[in-house]
Amino acid sequence: MHLRLIQYLSPVVAFKNLKNIFNEKRCPACQKIHPGKGLCKVCLSLIKERPKNLCIICGEELNSPDAGELPCITCQTIPRNFSRLYFYGVHEGLLREMILGWKFNNRYCFNSPFQKFIAQTCRQIEIENLPDLIIPVPLHTSRLRERGFNQSLILAQGANRATGAALSTKALLRTRKTIPQTELSGAERRKNLHTAFHAVPALVAGRKILLVDDVYTTGSTVDECSRALLESGAKQVEVMTLARALI
Repeated sequence: MHLRLIQYLSPVVAFKNLKNIFNEKRCPACQKIHPGKGLCKVCLSLIKERPKNLCIICGEELNSPDAGELPCITCQTIPRNFSRLYFYGVHEGLLREMILGWKFNNRYCFNSPFQKFIAQTCRQIEIENLPDLIIPVPLHTSRLRERGFNQSLILAQGANRATGAALSTKALLRTRKTIPQTELSGAERRKNLHTAFHAVPALVAGRKILLVDDVYTTGSTVDECSRALLESGAKQVEVMTLARALI
């Protein structure tokens, strides 16, 4: 009994127990221990991945289940400044909760799984459309100070590693602070963002751009960013987001 007690109190045993605790692989969403890395199988099953039969440009669901991926009537009528949207999952349920916790409650444990989701999404890009330059949607400096990090940059780093394309945080700048988009209607969002971004011609001219953001709702932010990039000479702009709100 004394021997077992001594072994239990041994610094070596204590160190091993402590090491085991830190080596435990916990799901960042539910905190349960599981054998793999990142999200556990249960939490992964709760994320609704990108459905089929979507508008190839804005990701809106098409009416016909056999339509494939074509431009929707809205995108045919009112062209977007970007030519395609890629996204990992639908902005609802667990994925939405994770994104909110990440952005507003400092849940940095989601950095790695979100980058993996973006890396998986990069597989949707056809070889001829692989980007020359990856650009995260910029935050205004005041918003960056409040949040402490730019979520779009974290995601863009995942795309950078997956594609090997260069990443730039200087090619696109936010020139003024805007009202949070969640507080505005579609028309108000477009007005709110007008002239809010400036692209640097020397960095974007003639290049295929992959613009990265966290969530696509109405597309106003990425469309205004794309307009600035095209006006500065970008060859094409495609958009990639972690999630898309299907409303």
